Amino acid sequence: MAPFKVIIVGGGLSGALLANGLLNNNVDVTVYERDVQHSKREGYQIRLGDAAIKALTLCCTEEHSTAILRKLGQSTGVTLTAPTLCNTKLEPVLDLSTLPAYSKSSAINRVVLRDLLLEPVNAKSSIKFGKAFQRYEIISDDAGGDKVVVYFADGTSNTCDILIGADGSGSKVNKLVGAGNIVDIKTHWSFVSKGNVPMERLPELPSRLLKGPIITFSKGISLFYSLYLPASFDGRPQESVDSKIIYDAAQASYYWGLNIPKHLLPYNDISEIKDRRQACLDAIKDWAPD
Repeated sequence: MAPFKVIIVGGGLSGALLANGLLNNNVDVTVYERDVQHSKREGYQIRLGDAAIKALTLCCTEEHSTAILRKLGQSTGVTLTAPTLCNTKLEPVLDLSTLPAYSKSSAINRVVLRDLLLEPVNAKSSIKFGKAFQRYEIISDDAGGDKVVVYFADGTSNTCDILIGADGSGSKVNKLVGAGNIVDIKTHWSFVSKGNVPMERLPELPSRLLKGPIITFSKGISLFYSLYLPASFDGRPQESVDSKIIYDAAQASYYWGLNIPKHLLPYNDISEIKDRRQACLDAIKDWAPD
């Protein structure tokens, strides 16, 4: 009897995590990623709550999950935090960490997490890079069962028992299956930015960020602002903030995302915005100066 085979389209966070879980349970799995290996990506931030951390510990070996958890960010010495809802002057309105039902989370750089998750998958030669998914078809095997043939843009194909689409918000698998559950938001434009956080930059950032992320809502605009200050365990230079946080300065970063209703900006298409940072500043010009 042929071994049970799984193909995962997409080597991002979910695809890589699932591949770890399957490999650690002796399932024959291959991940197909459209990007070439070592392609440069801009590493924005993601936050991991209780459910995500539980998934890490279930899918990864103890040694592997421990290595990942050591990369989580910290705020005033605490790893798990919750956002604070602030007004436009960045004054606190509600600290969500005071609500028992609100799940706390930890920050981590997306690329750092992805690279860590892919290490054991790569080591077992279970990921193929430069493989853009094109289509699939269901066929019958000699035993009368169903198989899935997966075709790629380079003309190659492979056959499996289960095809899993983990190819992100623009999922082609999702579209071909007809799930129709990925809906574009057409009322707002979203802007994101990140940067390094050396010691000298911290005084320029809102001090409340040291306690956890900030969320602000005003006139349809929403802001999410967060720091990633990973602890250092490998001998690289460390920096401290008021003697409360010791962090890896080489990997530390800030991240913010701003969602602005289209009608508040004098543009018909986002491609018309030549200076996007200035457009964001104009949209919140009445907010706190810092």
